Amino acid sequence: MSPASKQIYNDDFEGEYGAEIIEPPYYFSELKIIGEYSTILQQCYEAYKTNVIGFGFSPEYSFDFNSPDVKKEQQEEAKKEWVQMQEFIKFVNFEEAAETIVGYAIEDLEKTGNGFLEVTRNGEGKPSGIEYMDVVKMRVCRHTVPDEVTYQITENGKPIEVKQWKRFRRYVQMADGGKKVFFKEFGDKRIMNMNNGRFDDNTPENLRATEVIHLKVGSGTYGKPRWIGHLINVYGARKAEELNFAYFKNGRHVPAAILVKNGELTEESFEEMQKYVEQVQGVENAYKFLFLEVTGNKGKNNYGEETYADADIQIKSLAEMVQKDALFLEYDEKHRQKIRSAFRLHPIYTGESQDYNKATAETARKITEEQVFQPYRKSIAGKLNTLFSSEFQWKYVRLTLKGPNFRDPADIAKAITPLIGGYGVAPNNLRNLVAEILGVDELEEWPEEIYNRPIIPANKNSITLPELTEVIKSDRDYLGQQSKELQLLKEIRDRLLKGGNNAIS
Repeated sequence: MSPASKQIYNDDFEGEYGAEIIEPPYYFSELKIIGEYSTILQQCYEAYKTNVIGFGFSPEYSFDFNSPDVKKEQQEEAKKEWVQMQEFIKFVNFEEAAETIVGYAIEDLEKTGNGFLEVTRNGEGKPSGIEYMDVVKMRVCRHTVPDEVTYQITENGKPIEVKQWKRFRRYVQMADGGKKVFFKEFGDKRIMNMNNGRFDDNTPENLRATEVIHLKVGSGTYGKPRWIGHLINVYGARKAEELNFAYFKNGRHVPAAILVKNGELTEESFEEMQKYVEQVQGVENAYKFLFLEVTGNKGKNNYGEETYADADIQIKSLAEMVQKDALFLEYDEKHRQKIRSAFRLHPIYTGESQDYNKATAETARKITEEQVFQPYRKSIAGKLNTLFSSEFQWKYVRLTLKGPNFRDPADIAKAITPLIGGYGVAPNNLRNLVAEILGVDELEEWPEEIYNRPIIPANKNSITLPELTEVIKSDRDYLGQQSKELQLLKEIRDRLLKGGNNAIS
């Protein structure tokens, strides 16, 4: 993009684009490195990577596991799938955690609009490993001929298989030394030679291409970074920083014009002035004096005698024509706001939280979580589930990306205290809350049926109307008029009142 930086952003694939390899709209190398020259982009990248992938992967049941309508056989099958998914997440890479590997791709995704992951398979043909692929060395090829693919879906609650024709893509990586290595799109069952990209069933095992998952922003062949519309702004902010740096590096010397009238500088003064200009940089030269000598112009008087005119020397300041201290601060602040707007991030996510209190910060976090990070996690997890669920034939579990927990266990405990006092909560209903307070992953529910309904003491077979009213008041104070628990308690009270005096002691 920049003629002065053409060598830095040299494209390894130059001359290779054409019938097979598609040229990206922007230099990946430039987009990936530009964050190192920006005062705001790197913080935005880190905020996305931390909040999208940083809380980790976790299995999740796709149905109500504890529902009485669920059969024992279905629960046992779901438990097996749960363990299989946990093991896949844990051992998907032997050197880094799954979150770290996918996090590298997410970072590339935000820098360039594209992220690549290589998927390897075990001897059974199941996905077994994931490796990060540097986006700078990756390119997309054109679609191949259509191939019939089998998908697993559910119909009337039962899993069935359907077949569909799909046009897969190939991908190519420029390895060190100019060697090209080809990859298949994930899910392409055909055997491809990694050296030439051709589909050949006779390809030796060690030359068979592995598969690639392509993450991208947008629906084009290549993704585009969400901040690409502010590219000129990023360059402008960098130039402003460089200009300010040069201003202070030069020692804030006042620019001036030296005006000589009716004379000229002596040769020694001229040389001294040149030397001063060359050494003017630096704080140590900020307050040095410059001594100049001037000789007047030669002339003759009316008697033919040589005379020298009265020379006049003036130093005229040009300070008003250059920038003042801290120029472009407003420009830089506007630039930061534009970049944050492109990422839809609140300033607290980029370390600029000096003007916010707890209430405003919590509100900003919740809005950003709901509008930005939750949909992002669902998008990434949804793509991975779509790709891997059919490979492993997972029917009862799905992969999820965990997010921050905004709930305060103490506040929740306070909210449900009236419900416990009114015998409206079963012990098993509280197991997850207790686990959260104790800081453990989960607590198993007690299997006895008695723990699935509220436990009422033997000497407390009924509840008085004043007690029920007090429960409702406490609940209203904390949860508000529209809470579901409050409405439930009101209905209980009304039914008790309709039942007559015998229903309430």
